[in-house]
Amino acid sequence: MITAKKIIFCSSFFFLLLLVSCTTTKLKSVWKDNTYDGHINNIMVVGIFERLDIRKFFERELVNQFKNHDTEAIASADAIPSEEELNENVILGEARKQGIDMIMVTHLLSIDEKSAFHPQRNLGGFNNYYHWAYAYVHGPRYYSQGTLSVYLTSNLYETKTEKLIWSVTSKTMDVHESKYNIVKSLSKVVIKSLSDNGLLK
Repeated sequence: MITAKKIIFCSSFFFLLLLVSCTTTKLKSVWKDNTYDGHINNIMVVGIFERLDIRKFFERELVNQFKNHDTEAIASADAIPSEEELNENVILGEARKQGIDMIMVTHLLSIDEKSAFHPQRNLGGFNNYYHWAYAYVHGPRYYSQGTLSVYLTSNLYETKTEKLIWSVTSKTMDVHESKYNIVKSLSKVVIKSLSDNGLLK
């Protein structure tokens, strides 16, 4: 006979399993240019990933998150034709053409805690950083098996000046979950940090 106590126990047990298996993202570092007192009016989201499907999913997921916070946003995958080479000059040109005031770039740093790399922020403006990040992500040792966490960095640049405004390094646990769950977890944390730092309306 199934009793109420058994039902409660089973529900609690499966809820606990759900919590354990959930993908969780935490920020390891947050930096903001304290001289900047504006906020994001509209933004282009750029993901640098080895796989195009992950890039598109990430960009569109984050665009939806921005729109949920009444901020206009567009994915670079939707703004720039797929046959056009995606480089820093093309991204900047399209953003300026569309009157977009901010560009956010996210890319992988490491999937191994021991070798997690935290780049210095003195790589210059958007042009230099995007060029470096693209080469890093598409170079050797981009992905390794058997690890439990992934580190990504997200940088926010002002389109007009190419100046870095905000930067975070995030750590997401349970890489063996779907990469799409990692993207969803990261998106929520990124939006919260932007809001906490007064960059969203």
